[in-house]
Amino acid sequence: MKWIEVRMMSKDELANRRWMAIPGHIRKKLEGNVFCRNCGVTTIIDYIVGSENHKTVLEGRCEKCGAAVARLID
Repeated sequence: MKWIEVRMMSKDELANRRWMAIPGHIRKKLEGNVFCRNCGVTTIIDYIVGSENHKTVLEGRCEKCGAAVARLID
């Protein structure tokens, strides 16, 4: 009997792979089109990539004021 090694990916790894599969110039546009409750449209900085309901989510801070912001990528 031959054993097959199965590598499991966490949701965050999968979300990160989906995020990195998006072309760089599109990722930059998405990073620069985030809503902040204080500043309006802003750029997200210091973000982490996660997932929620099978969608990619960026969670980070507003470049202008430092408030918490998030961006859903579906």
